[in-house]
Formats: sequence, C-alpha cells, structure tokens
Amino acid sequence: MTENVLSQARDWGFLCHWEPNGTWQILPQQNNQRWKLQLEGGRWLLIVGNVPQVSLPPHEAIAFLELRRPCTERGNS
Repeated sequence: MTENVLSQARDWGFLCHWEPNGTWQILPQQNNQRWKLQLEGGRWLLIVGNVPQVSLPPHEAIAFLELRRPCTERGNS
C-alpha cells in the first residue's frame, strides 16, 4: 500500500523523497507550504511546521493529497 501512496503522489506532482534514516517523505511542490507526510510503520504521519499532527492510514493519506494537488490537475482525474 505504501507504493500506491507514493505512486499517486508522484502522479499528482508531489515530491517523494527517501530519507537517509530509511523513511519516505512526501512534500508539496511549493516551498511556502509547511506540511509533509512521512511514512512511519505503515502509516503516514502528517507534519505541519515540523510538528507532528496526525497519523493517517494509506487511503486517508491519498485523500489528503488529493485535496492538495495542483488545481490544474483536479479536472483530469
């Protein structure tokens, strides 16, 4: 399921980054947005401004990303 989230994130234009500590991060395209998703034991931790907020299962992480994908992409689902 991790690959599904990463694949969808890439398709929508988010940046997927492998950290040296062995975790995946999904970052927004725009640097002024302060959130990121980080894989933690099969769930995605939403971090806003370097403060952990909520742990999401994969399907909720995809829903979170869908709401934040670039506007030009939303009509092309």
